[in-house]
Amino acid sequence: MTVVLLDPLRPTSVPLEAVGLLAGGVRFASDVPAQTRELLAENPDSEVLVTASADLASEYDGRVIAAPKLPGDNLIEAAEVMDRLWSYGGWEVTQTHRSLSHYLVEETYEVLDAIEDGSGEHLREELGDLLLQVLFHSRIASASGGFDVDDVAAGLVAKLVHRSPHLADDVVGPIDIAEQERAWEIRKAAEKARQSVVDGVAMSQPPISLASKVIGRALEAGLPSDLVPEALATGADEVEAAQNALRADIDTFIVRLRAAEDRARAEGVAPLTGDDWRRFWE
Repeated sequence: MTVVLLDPLRPTSVPLEAVGLLAGGVRFASDVPAQTRELLAENPDSEVLVTASADLASEYDGRVIAAPKLPGDNLIEAAEVMDRLWSYGGWEVTQTHRSLSHYLVEETYEVLDAIEDGSGEHLREELGDLLLQVLFHSRIASASGGFDVDDVAAGLVAKLVHRSPHLADDVVGPIDIAEQERAWEIRKAAEKARQSVVDGVAMSQPPISLASKVIGRALEAGLPSDLVPEALATGADEVEAAQNALRADIDTFIVRLRAAEDRARAEGVAPLTGDDWRRFWE
């Protein structure tokens, strides 16, 4: 018995290696979709079984011809799962770009935490959560007649290819990083055709990082440093000092929260009520 294992993401395609085995008709496993059955002749006596189930294929001792797994297949599956969630008409379809915006910020910060943590597994998980936000926003846009996730990916591909000329130059071996960065910035500037050095600055970012970005853009454009308002630079320093002080207070508070939880857990108290918190607080 020869088993032809279909790719569930592309059930109407078969590996080239299997094409010559299909002329005499094939047997179909119950999981083969109708669209595939319509393209192949059925022969109940055939020694070729077509299935989309890897588990079923593993039950046979004979030859298994499987479609190779391609990079990005799991991304396709993730987009399909997002579509399925949307089709149920539940919580997902009530969301908007704005209602999800705080999740996008939170997930981004969690990615940064994972990078600091240094755990590859943690980073993989958090990047998945961030990917969900990309899929979610793309699905919302698609439902309103706008772009979809394929448009997002296509736009990214076009941008990368245009800004990375070495992709089309058949460059062999390592490239000069300084030249790569220069080419990127030149092509980026040509794309954006910005009229001001502050065009494209993300205004939604926190004031301290916004101030740093605006000042940096201005200095890169040749603005003399003495023209940067002293109040702006001083204000940024004051905000940073206040943020550092607040961070220290938060860290202390978190330590006390964890300590109270540990003491409560040691006595078998969970979950904690208001009075419990007071009893275990120090």
